[in-house]
Parts: sequence; structure tokens; C-alpha cells
Amino acid sequence: MPIEIKVASKDEIDIVYSTMVDAFKDYAGKLNPASGALSETTENILNTMNHGGGSVIAWDGLIATGSARFKFIEHYIYIGRVAVLPEYRGKGIGKAMLAFLEKMAEEKNISESRVEVRLSIPDNIEMYKRFS
Repeated sequence: MPIEIKVASKDEIDIVYSTMVDAFKDYAGKLNPASGALSETTENILNTMNHGGGSVIAWDGLIATGSARFKFIEHYIYIGRVAVLPEYRGKGIGKAMLAFLEKMAEEKNISESRVEVRLSIPDNIEMYKRFS
């Protein structure tokens, strides 16, 4: 079954949250400073949704395999908290979420996207370089 990316509704905040936490827990105790993803709450996600942003969820049938957050800021889309569950990594889910978000931005005549990534996680840097 192909992965389907959808914009998350407010009713799906718990899914966005749990997917993010499950994906980021691999970094617990390994990053200095620690990842802020693990100290966030569902209220943080709701706040993003209430202030011009949102989240997407990657679905494999009924299973949420990944999530990402976004916010439109001036002339660009900010993409953050890109999270793919460990057992689904390497299957193009992160790339599919980024492509979905960039298409959303293009539909709003926004041609720039920005993603922040830690220099201390070289695998993630290489992943994002491949997407550009």
C-alpha cells in the first residue's frame, strides 16, 4: 500500500504528537542540548495550528508512520519536527512529506522552504541535501 500524506486535523493532534515522540526518542540522552521535540506537548502542536501552521501525517493504511509540522512565514514555509518511525525509515516517507508540504507552499505562490537540522546529526543533513 502506498504512503498517503494528509494535513492533520485538530482531532489528530495526539497522533502527530505520539508519532513525533516515538521517532525522536532515539535521540534521548544523545544530543546536547537535548531535542526540544521530547519536551513538547500536544498544546505546542495546537498552538502551531492556531497560529497559521499545521501538521501532516504520513499514513500506511491505518498506521501513522510519520509526521511533520509547518508554518507559513512571510515568503517561505518553515518545516520542522520531521519525524518518521524507525521501522519505516529509508522508505521515502520523509521525502514524501517534504514534497507534499512544498506543493502546499507552491499552491500559495511560495517558492522557498526552510528546514532546520542539527549539525550533530550528519545523516539528517545528508538526507535533506538529497531532497533539495
